[in-house]
Amino acid sequence: MEAHGANVQAQQDHNTASHGSNRSISEFVPEALHNVRPRHVSALSHTLSESKSLPQMHREEYLAAQRGLIKAPSTTDPAKTLPSPPPSSIGLGDSEEGDDESRIDVEPSIECLAVRYGASKKRKLFYAVRLLGQGTFSKVVLATSTPPSTTPTTTTGSIDEAALPAHSLVAIKIVEHGPAGGADEERVELSLKREVAMLREVKGHPSLTNLKAFDCTDERALLVLEYCPGGDLFDMASERRDVLTPEVVQRMFAELVGAVRFLHTRWIVHRDIKLENVLVNLPPSTLPLLPTPSTRPHPLITLTDLGLSRHIPAPPASPLLTTRCGSEDYAAPEILLGQPYDGRATDAWALGVLLYALVEGRLPFDPLPGARSGRGRAVHRIARCEWVWCRFGDEEGEWVEGPEAAEWAGARVVVEGLLKKVRMGRRKLEDVEQDAWVRAGVRVAGGLVRAATDADDAEDMDADAGVDVDVDVDLGDGDGEDVDVDVDVKAQAGAER
Repeated sequence: MEAHGANVQAQQDHNTASHGSNRSISEFVPEALHNVRPRHVSALSHTLSESKSLPQMHREEYLAAQRGLIKAPSTTDPAKTLPSPPPSSIGLGDSEEGDDESRIDVEPSIECLAVRYGASKKRKLFYAVRLLGQGTFSKVVLATSTPPSTTPTTTTGSIDEAALPAHSLVAIKIVEHGPAGGADEERVELSLKREVAMLREVKGHPSLTNLKAFDCTDERALLVLEYCPGGDLFDMASERRDVLTPEVVQRMFAELVGAVRFLHTRWIVHRDIKLENVLVNLPPSTLPLLPTPSTRPHPLITLTDLGLSRHIPAPPASPLLTTRCGSEDYAAPEILLGQPYDGRATDAWALGVLLYALVEGRLPFDPLPGARSGRGRAVHRIARCEWVWCRFGDEEGEWVEGPEAAEWAGARVVVEGLLKKVRMGRRKLEDVEQDAWVRAGVRVAGGLVRAATDADDAEDMDADAGVDVDVDVDLGDGDGEDVDVDVDVKAQAGAER
């Protein structure tokens, strides 16, 4: 008996040691599940009737700062400075004083940005309206092609945004040359090269970020992008749920699936799909006015931020990647467990998380009301693939049929097919693309087309045709194959001198 007790104590000591709180995520191995069900759910210590008042989702702080939703942290206080983001992240970079032909003084309070278009280097002027966001490597401003002389101004002398025609607005990303945010000049330039190369490669899809023009001087680079007045899906999922009807969500998700499949068929994986990286092309107040969202000929959303995107090799080479990146809330179990992963499968998982959030108004692995919170517990829930339905769920988190739930039945099928471990049969995105609910989301003969933004749009489509200067840029990060592109962000400026 004493020997048996000693063995039990030794086993308990071993278990305690192997479940230490200091263990990293990549070392975590979940215990075996004894009750294997078609979909894994958490055991709840309370009824889901309490979840009518669910906690609000929390935006990632660096994205809130770069989009102007909160005050950016002081760069002079190291304790308040966010970590340096990966290449191609948007960041803070105040304009340097000096001669720069991309700047033209118009009014003391209005900055004019000159951008050269196409092989002819025709110069087009944009006038800064307001700052949209800032971070470590760059800033983004809202600008208009409408001259200030024809536009009312505010009492502070700035352009009155409300008086501007929507088709004249663009978002301009300004990247100052030189070191920034702890990164040397070479890293900042490589980051820019990667972003421009990827944006140019995916221009063909209307629901992906559209690079309208790219120009460069000795001091800085300018990327002219389409402006999306509706903000991002995070705001809608947390603050404007009234406009997220089943038909609108169906249309948005169908567009997203099409955009991501466009990337995958070109052997590109996004790796950072989340609510914050999906922008809405219409103001929220106009969404309820759409008679039939599925038949709108122009895209409703834009998938952005290709900074973490990578090429994967075509078969028969292995597509598996190893770099852990992206947002933890949207990371698939295999990424958190430190396993080699197929970026196409993890993109599909992230789309499942996003669709769940649009349906429920919360992220699937956030703690429920009354439950103990903590990032460690959330990571364990993701690793175990444990989640529940709240809005349409019973006390055990299982979907409950009803009149309102019936409107979301198609979304339910897709979510439950995507939020699974790969070995448990996670649906492939090409299968989801053929799902009846997804296919019905976009019913436009001939496919979606971008809405014209101004009279020069025909030229804008080839606006960066003159920036090629055959310089190899390695777009690899140790995952898959390296890709050579021919974009030089400084040689173009020198050639113009």
